Amino acid sequence: MYGHQLYRIALSKRVEYFNKELQTGKCDSLEALTADLFIDIEDLKKELNKRGYFFVPDLNRFVQLEMGQAG
Repeated sequence: MYGHQLYRIALSKRVEYFNKELQTGKCDSLEALTADLFIDIEDLKKELNKRGYFFVPDLNRFVQLEMGQAG
C-alpha cells in the first residue's frame, strides 16, 4: 500500500494499519514504515495529533488520548 491509498480510508483504520504493521515486525520503526509508504513522518504525526492520536516510541504505536477530559 502507498500513502495516497491510505488517505482514502477512515482515520481509525489508518491508525489500525500503522499499529498492525509496527507490531507485526514488518517495519521496526515508524520512520521505516513511513519511508516504505512514501509518507512524510512529520505530516503524519501532525495530522494524527490534531485528531487525538500520538505516537509513543516506547510502545512503538499510536495511542488515542482524550483531550480535555480531566479526572
